Amino acid sequence: MRAPIASRPVRAATLAVALSLLSAVPLAHAADTPPREAPAGERTILNGGHLDLAARLRNGRLEFQIKDGTVPGSLVWREPSDVLLHFDTRHEIVIPPREEVPQFEGFGEPGSSLWVDKDFEVKEGLLWPGWNTTEILPADVSGGVKVTFPKIEGPGRFVLGQWEDNPDLGVRIGLTVDGAKPDSGAVDLPAFTHAHPLWIFNAEGVYRITMQMTATLPSGTTVSDRETLAVVVGDDVDPDTVVPGDGTPPTPTPTPTPTPTPTPTPSTGSPSVTPTPSATPTVITSPSATPTEPPSPTASPSASTTLSTTPAANFPSGDGGSTGTNTDGGRLASTGAGVALPAGIAAAALAAGVSAVVLVRRKRAVR
Repeated sequence: MRAPIASRPVRAATLAVALSLLSAVPLAHAADTPPREAPAGERTILNGGHLDLAARLRNGRLEFQIKDGTVPGSLVWREPSDVLLHFDTRHEIVIPPREEVPQFEGFGEPGSSLWVDKDFEVKEGLLWPGWNTTEILPADVSGGVKVTFPKIEGPGRFVLGQWEDNPDLGVRIGLTVDGAKPDSGAVDLPAFTHAHPLWIFNAEGVYRITMQMTATLPSGTTVSDRETLAVVVGDDVDPDTVVPGDGTPPTPTPTPTPTPTPTPTPSTGSPSVTPTPSATPTVITSPSATPTEPPSPTASPSASTTLSTTPAANFPSGDGGSTGTNTDGGRLASTGAGVALPAGIAAAALAAGVSAVVLVRRKRAVR
């Protein structure tokens, strides 16, 4: 429900001035538990409470971070690209008639809506974003920290301002940053300072505000950090559906594909070679053992010996090697071992034949 502010314009403005002036005074470090460092990628939506847009010097580098104090007593340092601010309907006010509250001159017609921070409606539960350089001492930089706005995107106008006391017009809203202008403006922050500007939006939707914080070190080196803060205004857009930062979805970390472990094949050893038994050589001997009477005393006895051998086929070598090939088409072992047995049998048969001839001759001599 939209909250009218016409019933207490002066009181709200006066209190806001006091708060703004008080918040601009350098503050001592709080004695609370040290802030937690949120890991990159820890997305969060903040829709109420105190937070600061902070500058930090770490290892000679300037870092722009969000100091999240929305949970009392628990501070968290966050990356702006992980934070989404939600100015929900509780932050909506209606511009009152100008004759009653002239402070909103130039921000819209009476009756139209604005979405503002806690500086306008002093009540609990609203967002209260501030500036913070309390992590930087004056001796750490030359000239403080400068905040520029290279890019502001959104469906309407975004303004950062401050309460000003005009001698003629009274309390007014002075503009520091105006997203409707080509040169939106800049903010100069002294070192070790905590302050709160006025946040104003005039339309619902998603805004992406790019800010760059820059400082000069005593050595003359310029250091800077640039981040984009996403803001959802109103309830027309579900903040859960909005990607923080500049809107680029995070790149998923690839999951390495496990390499399959090969299953070893059981070793069966070298294939055994079973030698094929060769055919047993058959020896046929036909000696003329029966003596024949010669027709005349001068006739000579005859003795004949026939040796027939079957060549050995596929004789394996002693080491299971390959076999050679002879010219007759038979296969002999490459080592020559297959030739020894038939040759021995042939020699034995020949000797037997010779013995038979000698025996015949002896018988003849006896006669």
